[in-house]
Amino acid sequence: MKIVHTFITGLYSFKYDEQETNELERLFDDWNDFEFLEEFFDNHKNDLKYFGLTVESAIEETINEANLLDKLLLDIAESNFQTLDAIFKPLNNLEFRAVILSKQKARRRWLRLYAIKIEPNYYVITGGAIKLTHTMQEREHTKNELLKLEKCRQYLQSEGIFDLDSFNELDI
Repeated sequence: MKIVHTFITGLYSFKYDEQETNELERLFDDWNDFEFLEEFFDNHKNDLKYFGLTVESAIEETINEANLLDKLLLDIAESNFQTLDAIFKPLNNLEFRAVILSKQKARRRWLRLYAIKIEPNYYVITGGAIKLTHTMQEREHTKNELLKLEKCRQYLQSEGIFDLDSFNELDI
């Protein structure tokens, strides 16, 4: 795995060896891919019942929400006023103190971007998901995202990363 730049200052993404694109690109590709979304929502029809949506309307909403999230990231990239800290929040809603390399999430309805926070306004995307359940432990694909978050956090720790200065020493 390696870390790559994105189009936003302060936002990086993991690129896993087995994938052609980094996680941020992969997620937006998936969230705009009708066939991917149709298969996903067909496999999670029971979860959709909570939202009262059909597979077709869930696909449409997901594509719309992905476009809005992408626009938000573009706005941040072009703005001197809005920051990444405005959209990323602690993964654990009960986390109230500073944690080194804390696990974070950005959300738009059921879309999630997961990241490790290096310092304020510096994040590395580890993955993301369509989260239709209350907790991440309830479905395999979101449990996998928890594992990726921890694996990436451990990778950063093994590289001696604990702040922006040490992060900038990486060959990115």
